[in-house]
Amino acid sequence: MDSNPGSILPLFNGLTAMILAAGLLAFSMHLMLVRKRSRSLRKDYHRLKQKEVESREVLIQRNRLQNRAKGIEESLKYAQRIQTALFTTPREMKELFPESFIFQRPKDIVSGDFYWARRINGKVMFSVADCTGHGVPGAFMSLIGLEFFRQIVVEKEILQPAGILNEMNHYFDLVFGNLDELSLKDGIDLAFCAYDYKKRTLEYAGAFNPVYIIRNNEILEVKGDRIIVGPDYGIYRGPFHNRSVQLERDDVLYMFSDGYPDQFGGPEGKKFKYRRFRHLLMSIHKLPMEEQYRKLEENINEWMGSRYDQIDDQLVIGIRPASFSSS
Repeated sequence: MDSNPGSILPLFNGLTAMILAAGLLAFSMHLMLVRKRSRSLRKDYHRLKQKEVESREVLIQRNRLQNRAKGIEESLKYAQRIQTALFTTPREMKELFPESFIFQRPKDIVSGDFYWARRINGKVMFSVADCTGHGVPGAFMSLIGLEFFRQIVVEKEILQPAGILNEMNHYFDLVFGNLDELSLKDGIDLAFCAYDYKKRTLEYAGAFNPVYIIRNNEILEVKGDRIIVGPDYGIYRGPFHNRSVQLERDDVLYMFSDGYPDQFGGPEGKKFKYRRFRHLLMSIHKLPMEEQYRKLEENINEWMGSRYDQIDDQLVIGIRPASFSSS
């Protein structure tokens, strides 16, 4: 077989060129991939840097919000101490009615629900009130209501419940008469009682809120007037009417705001409602007052569970009027 070096060289040169071309192509593609990867890495780096800057900003803002929230909470707790100092204390209520309980659970530290009691001129005057809203607005309105009680009952010695509520509306006109920015909802729903402990007679007047008296395993609902206590918005506001009930020795009296019956919960997420609330009171009214308090607390906790938040201030007061202490 003849060997022709001249014919091998072109073949070698062709293979070399193909190899070099393939290598150059592979190198070019690799270089392109490296550059693309580098661009991607640079973009990722810039994105990470941007996210780092944003994360730092978020952290700064979060710390600011946390500090601000802490400051607001501390202010609310201080306001709560001031508000509580103006309320009738549970101890004072126990001194008047040894057999009584006060279930009070504010929604937002300070409360728009409040209670008040005083003994004056042979009567015990006491009230449960529910101011518009909760939190700070409700708390401010509660302080106004407490001051009105002090001036009307203690200073002016108006002792008829209907007269007290009528006078409160007069006071609201004096205080808020020049303001145009109040909501139509601004005001106080309340039940006000005057108990003559010698005659065992209960006088009552109410703005929307009733009083329940349980006697012989039945609930006597003493209803108030559907008239607001608050500033004059051109809505009919009076006069309130006085109602009188002769109490018996074993009667149990309950006063409350709407926070407990209106609380959402249960398996279907519905309101507790007044029908269920009355049934609960009927089931516990013979128990000692401390036990009634615990039953109310356990029941509402179970009703809300872990799924539902408290939607409003809650206040329920139970009293056995015959337990009044004259000391």
